[in-house]
Amino acid sequence: MSTQSVRKFCPVCKLDNEAKATMCRRCGTPLYNDATAALTTRRVEDQFELTEEIREQVIKSHPVPSVGLSLFLLSKSEPIALCMEQEFVLGRDVDLTAQTIVDLTEFEAFGLGVSRRHAMIKVVEGKYVLTDLYSSNGTWINGERLLANKSYDLPSGAVIQLGRMKLVVNYTEPPQKTKSSTS
Repeated sequence: MSTQSVRKFCPVCKLDNEAKATMCRRCGTPLYNDATAALTTRRVEDQFELTEEIREQVIKSHPVPSVGLSLFLLSKSEPIALCMEQEFVLGRDVDLTAQTIVDLTEFEAFGLGVSRRHAMIKVVEGKYVLTDLYSSNGTWINGERLLANKSYDLPSGAVIQLGRMKLVVNYTEPPQKTKSSTS
């Protein structure tokens, strides 16, 4: 029988951590006792159907902001983010990027299969569009799975799903481009 101690390898950066570690000492990723609990590359086929009953509940419980785009967890009526930018990424801000990112880490994004750079919301021709950024676990709008790197219209009141995380998007109208904005 081996006397070698059990170690925990980070599923993100692959660093060898102490057996009792609860998070990676290099990148901060949560470490689990059960190796399967930390996997985020497993394909998710969690179908979500936006019924009329759910749509009515979403409209009632998720207020529309006067400016910008609000993101809500489907189960909460308080916004988790208010976005005023022309373009931003939904994901986990694990490392520093020059791009604006809505960091979903504190909402258990890692465990729900949200990629670091999961999807992008941007204003195109006066409306919001959503694009999956080749995420591991997929992106849906109102229960319809998106193809990677293809933009889809994002209506206000839509339920978007990133892996297994469900968010409600509400807005009045997209922000107008300023003179310094490009593309």
